[in-house]
Amino acid sequence: YERPYNMAKLILDTSTWLDLAKPRIEEVLIELEEQVENGITVLLTCDIILEEWERNKPRVLKEVIASIRSHAKSALKMAELLPDADKKELEKIVEKYTQVQADQEILAEVFFSRVEKLIKSSELFKIEDNVKLDMANRALTKQAPFHNSKNNMADALLYFGAVAHVVKENQIATDLIFVTSNHKEFSDPSDLTKIHPDLH
Repeated sequence: YERPYNMAKLILDTSTWLDLAKPRIEEVLIELEEQVENGITVLLTCDIILEEWERNKPRVLKEVIASIRSHAKSALKMAELLPDADKKELEKIVEKYTQVQADQEILAEVFFSRVEKLIKSSELFKIEDNVKLDMANRALTKQAPFHNSKNNMADALLYFGAVAHVVKENQIATDLIFVTSNHKEFSDPSDLTKIHPDLH
């Protein structure tokens, strides 16, 4: 199979991977799975992402399951405020929901497995020592993503490590897309839809 010439390389930070494992945005996960399968998109990852995924996975999985369980509890609290007839009707619905709750908890685990499969099949790049040195200098001069006095070393290494990887591999015809929700670190303060000028 020959990949399309205008294929994109995509790097997601750890928080984006963890968000992707939540069933509420399944359509995004399905689209990504299809694009990877069809060779339209190639996912990049590195040891930082793999380590952070393993460290955070149990906590986020627990949060997703807790969220599923809390829906029934919230509905029952609301039932207390309703007239008897409506209360009984809502209690029946909650009872049905509780019966399928175990299935939904299994579904949460299935989503995590699907995301993990994507991560583990991603193209692994190594963050070279010269990139680490550049990031140390960037941190000292407080250039983005270090301009907000936070320790953003991991995110900086992801971003610049992926850029260096694509340049080194001479993939000039490839778009590199970095996906993150950390707008304070990576966005232009005057326009959050644009990348910070320091990162061009």
